Amino acid sequence: MKKILIIISAILLFQIIGISSSIPELLKPIKIAENLYAVENPRGGNIAFLVTEEGIIVVDAGSIPSNGMQIISAIQSVSEIPIKYLIYTHLHSDHIYGASAFPSDVKIIAHKKLVENLKAIIEPELKKEITDLPNYISSLKNMKDSIPDKKSNEYIKTNKQFNLYSSYLEELKTTQIRYPDITFNDKYELTLGNEKVILEFPGSGHTNDNIIVRFPKQNAIHAGDLIFNGIVPYVIAEHGATVNGWTRITEKLSLENIKFVIPGHGTITNNEAFKIQTKYFNDLTLKIKELKNQGLSLIEIKTKIILSDFKLRDEGNQLPVNIEAIYNEL
Repeated sequence: MKKILIIISAILLFQIIGISSSIPELLKPIKIAENLYAVENPRGGNIAFLVTEEGIIVVDAGSIPSNGMQIISAIQSVSEIPIKYLIYTHLHSDHIYGASAFPSDVKIIAHKKLVENLKAIIEPELKKEITDLPNYISSLKNMKDSIPDKKSNEYIKTNKQFNLYSSYLEELKTTQIRYPDITFNDKYELTLGNEKVILEFPGSGHTNDNIIVRFPKQNAIHAGDLIFNGIVPYVIAEHGATVNGWTRITEKLSLENIKFVIPGHGTITNNEAFKIQTKYFNDLTLKIKELKNQGLSLIEIKTKIILSDFKLRDEGNQLPVNIEAIYNEL
């Protein structure tokens, strides 16, 4: 069982955690400022959308096709003006798989590096998940069938997991990875109707293709997964994550007077989020340096630093991953 779990990627686990939560069928849009709305999305990355007289601009698409449909329904509850553009903040599947549900004529915008990442990382990951998940689902079935008391909490929990992963696998099979129509290197300005949106690549942080999306008129920003509000961040070195770079980005953004911050995960917040995340990485780095200088190994350091040292939720056992990433960068 433990061996089978290894094949499930960190991002997939994050999606499953979200999907397994108590989730309303309808996602409710939150008005941030004039024409700008957000959707706090428990099934994937948070969404922003800007309504203009010529069309709607959406930031991120959700984790699976049904989540994408939920997002579209939330948008349509505000306006039935057609969606014109969809912006990907970065490569991770919990932000882009929902694009399968978006109309085919919607133009997708992303960083140039994301195209390479889709080919090299996301396409193989999707194929692997579709190939490997049946083995895990089969093991869950064997587990639940071996439980004699079908009314026990153990059976109910295992059966729920079995149904959850089974339905998720079917969604993965229908997922089409949609590539961007428009790419950029450093900065891209999009004007639609009487609104302007500015896309910027601040350097590698959470990934090597992460961008921020500015809404100047509203003094708001969608930070993508550069901000995990109240949650231990996901740091995946294989996807270009660098805590040093990430901290430089959040520290720089913390100096700006941004009124509204839409994080990749967690509740809508303000500019304090950049300060808090910068402090988390700096404090964690300092602890690791001190322990490393005392001669402790990475394994020993992981046992010395505990979640209660920080006021964060760890939704995917990511603190040890954060520790290892920082340790390797020192």
